[in-house]
Amino acid sequence: MQAISIDVTCPDEATAREIADALLGRHLVACCQIGAPIESRYWWNGAIERAAEVPLVLKTRADLFESVAAAIRDLHLYETPAILGTPMRADEATLRWIADACIASS
Repeated sequence: MQAISIDVTCPDEATAREIADALLGRHLVACCQIGAPIESRYWWNGAIERAAEVPLVLKTRADLFESVAAAIRDLHLYETPAILGTPMRADEATLRWIADACIASS
């Protein structure tokens, strides 16, 4: 089983919590980490924007990426949330925990 870490920023802590709780409730992720607010700067609609955002990091199976991304898009307030998946190396115990916790089918 290949594990991945998914990063997405949220407009506020309430949105990050809502997404985290929904994904955990659907067994799409094993773990969610909600970070402290950050300042983001980015191009949007031809202009440089600034916003306070809350980072959300999710640990899951690689085969669930599209299901997790779809759920994030359904719950997220942004028109186009950046959903980034990164392959993760982990020890056997951690991989087993992720596999056991993520029982949703892709």
